[in-house]
Amino acid sequence: VLAAVTASVERAARAARAPIVTGDTKVMGRGEIDGLALNTTAIGVTTRRPVSDAGLRRGDKILVTGTIADHGFAVLAARQDLGLASPPHSDVAPLNDLIAAALAAAGDDLVAMKDPTRGGVASALHEMAAKSGVGVILDEAVLPVRAEVRGVAELLGIDPLHVANEGKALLGVRPHAADRLLAALRGHPLGKEAACIGECLGDRVGQVVLDTGVGRRLVTEPQGELLPRIC
Repeated sequence: VLAAVTASVERAARAARAPIVTGDTKVMGRGEIDGLALNTTAIGVTTRRPVSDAGLRRGDKILVTGTIADHGFAVLAARQDLGLASPPHSDVAPLNDLIAAALAAAGDDLVAMKDPTRGGVASALHEMAAKSGVGVILDEAVLPVRAEVRGVAELLGIDPLHVANEGKALLGVRPHAADRLLAALRGHPLGKEAACIGECLGDRVGQVVLDTGVGRRLVTEPQGELLPRIC
């Protein structure tokens, strides 16, 4: 397991152009863990214009860089040994190159970014909306969800919007730049399935609404213990 993880870490570090400079051990009590524990720390570098998760305003478009809930359901299916014929695969990936392409394409019109990790897209959008003083409406018909992920979601009764991602980003962009940004994302290997999934509202501050095509419902924040626990 250690050899496989080390090889995987090396591939990811080379792809992200992020050298690994140190490591450490972790002492665990007997029976507290049944495998490998890995801790990571990174140092960010300055950029010309930092993009926070709080720059949204009414009319802005919400984009996601690819399919959602892949990582969380992949972990859950493996841990629970669901024996699926077509199991979900993790989306884990370094996003620095994709984000650089997004910034180059949209410039100052790219006004908000966030990673939808623990709590998934729902949790991330609630936080972005609350900090920005807007509401968000999502179009269910265009949410990018793989067939195998949708199958596991229906089997277990878990909303994909509440499930963690590890290789995706949520982007907020001014409406006139949305098509330009979407084209740039789809032109990158990690953004081929990017989609414009929603729009910011001037009311319903801090809320996320899902348009199902036959009605609308509030998307709640995840409640209780987040499954699967990934960190």
